[in-house]
Amino acid sequence: MPKTFLFLFFGLIFLSCSNESSQKIIQGEIYGTTWQLKYFSENKEVPIEAIILKELNRIDDLFSHYKDDSLTSLINNNKIDLREADEEWKKLDQLGWNIHSKSKGYFNHKITGNYDFNSFAKGYAVDKVSDLLKANNINNYMIEIGGELRFEGLNKSKPWSFAIEDPSLSKTIHKKFSVLRNLSIASSGNYRNPGHILDPNTSKPSKTNLLSVTVIDENSTTLADAWATALYASQSNDWLNLANQNNLNAYFIYGEEEKVKIITTSKWSELVE
Repeated sequence: MPKTFLFLFFGLIFLSCSNESSQKIIQGEIYGTTWQLKYFSENKEVPIEAIILKELNRIDDLFSHYKDDSLTSLINNNKIDLREADEEWKKLDQLGWNIHSKSKGYFNHKITGNYDFNSFAKGYAVDKVSDLLKANNINNYMIEIGGELRFEGLNKSKPWSFAIEDPSLSKTIHKKFSVLRNLSIASSGNYRNPGHILDPNTSKPSKTNLLSVTVIDENSTTLADAWATALYASQSNDWLNLANQNNLNAYFIYGEEEKVKIITTSKWSELVE
């Protein structure tokens, strides 16, 4: 399911004139999309890019449904029994079914009859890379994979910032936000390809008045990614109730009476401004 893009805004990169290190940038392509890391570290000995690429490829070997030899493809093609699957694979699978239950079936990573982790595997990859960064004493960074993001620490002495794309496409930016604490962000929408996101309960395009939804989770990009998909796939009278029932932090852009409107859950303003 496609995601709306989160446009990122960062301060200029300054050469440090004190003991504050300068921002470093690494970026590339993976999973049919792009990824980038912006971080601060004085340790030049750690091969961060090599560590990240190894982890991204390891995750691809588990969850890709494009690679014939990935664990997911082997399970889908009945070459490996589900009971013999890797424990990490089983854990993400179970998380998906938990959200399926909590979301009234609007999240389903097996809607086509085969396992398809595309709706939250990028968020999972963000979390795994984030764990590696912190294990290597990198605590101020932004990691983004295909529009799913994790922010930690500060962008030098300032908060990290992001902006949501305008779903009307009449302009680039809908609204810019500053990040007030460590958190993950994911966004979902259908306006670039109408009808492409399906309601798993009907296997037909979701009958929603949502234009886009952005979800924040303080601890998990995986959950933010999955819930953004679930909320967007839900019916017009379900998405706000579903968010509130599951204590989600969400920002909704929707259409009503031929007008574009905005509503957020109560905690949104405590996490960003």
